[in-house]
Amino acid sequence: MKKTIMILAAIMLCGLVVPAFSAVENVKVGGDIVVKGIYRNNFDLTKKAGTNGDGESYLYTGARVYVSAELSNNVSAMVRFINERDWGQTARDIDLDLAYIKVADLLVPGLNLTVGRQEIQIADGLVVGSQYRDANPPVANISKYYDYGLQKAFDAIKLDYAFTAAPVSICAFKAKINELYNQPSDGDLYGLDIPIKLEKLIINPYYVRYEVGKQPPNVYPTLDTAGLKVAWSPLEALSISGEYAKQFGDQTNNRDYEGWALVLGVDYKFATNMNPVVSVGYADFSGQKATDTDQKEWVPVFPSNIASRVGKIAYPALFSNGEGVFNDIAGTGTKNASGVRALKLGLGLQPTEKVGLTLDWFNLTAKETAAGIDDSVGNEIDLGVNYAYSEDLSLGLDLGYLIAGSYVEDTVRKANDKDKNAWQAIATMKVAF
Repeated sequence: MKKTIMILAAIMLCGLVVPAFSAVENVKVGGDIVVKGIYRNNFDLTKKAGTNGDGESYLYTGARVYVSAELSNNVSAMVRFINERDWGQTARDIDLDLAYIKVADLLVPGLNLTVGRQEIQIADGLVVGSQYRDANPPVANISKYYDYGLQKAFDAIKLDYAFTAAPVSICAFKAKINELYNQPSDGDLYGLDIPIKLEKLIINPYYVRYEVGKQPPNVYPTLDTAGLKVAWSPLEALSISGEYAKQFGDQTNNRDYEGWALVLGVDYKFATNMNPVVSVGYADFSGQKATDTDQKEWVPVFPSNIASRVGKIAYPALFSNGEGVFNDIAGTGTKNASGVRALKLGLGLQPTEKVGLTLDWFNLTAKETAAGIDDSVGNEIDLGVNYAYSEDLSLGLDLGYLIAGSYVEDTVRKANDKDKNAWQAIATMKVAF
């Protein structure tokens, strides 16, 4: 708390150089509405007893309305409200989704200050990317909303500076995760992001610290993550990227964080009809052996784009807490695996100007498993169709099928065909205004 007060005091002092009154020069009002018809079957990978089946179907609406104002003296403000709910559910409150003030060119040209509720992402969101953060989800089972919920903002103070003489920018932020009243330590997230953008090469080092808050007896866990992303486009049609992140810091019981994550990707766009794009991806998240004393399993911080690395079904069904952290699909309270390798092959097509198709295949393998548990998690196939009906309205359809591997069979303890494959169908209509 003391550190937060000091930061706010420094910002207030800087703000003294900004004139006290700003006139409204431009106001924009807009928003978006997304409606999803969702059917998900066997997401617990276990066949239920009885005749009611294992499928879930529901209709969801997410509606957002924003007001943004550009003021004089390089001052702007944004407020966005949101309502997310399943159809037929009890009416939910309208929540504050975004609310921030931005001051551009503060003190010196290129220095920007943003204070308030805002979305933050570093690189591709491997470590920080505003994961779904609604503390009061539309339904009791929040895992249903991890992969398509819209509320992703942090209460944060962020400074950005873009150098004029070099292709370098710096972003530093502090976000409040938990406010622990009458406690000496809150849950705070700190970040430093330094993207260097050259003509065909992007080098992006970053550092993130998550102070979890005081835990008895007088322990202050800190999870530190240092990472580097490199993206190279040697040809207009070819892009190559790689990102590596290493964790360190102190956990409870004299344990250290030692997890790591690696993500690689290659995309190539062919200059032919339908603009085919072929992609290959590989993701590797460290696991925990039974004999390890330190925390060697990768600990997700606040990642985003998880489905793009492990699959649209595997994310909520197996990794709702982040890549490599398995769900307890057996319901025993015991983890049977940790860490994961994910191989991805993808194809994108543009048959017409308004229609886009994507087809992705994922192969998932556990890094570490308990005795007697196979490491073959499964294979997933995802098909996506998007139709741009107009400039403002789009229609989409997602179909996915997860073929469970031997890991699922060994974990569920197959008996009378108790382990099942998962599949889903999601129809989407979205309008922006």
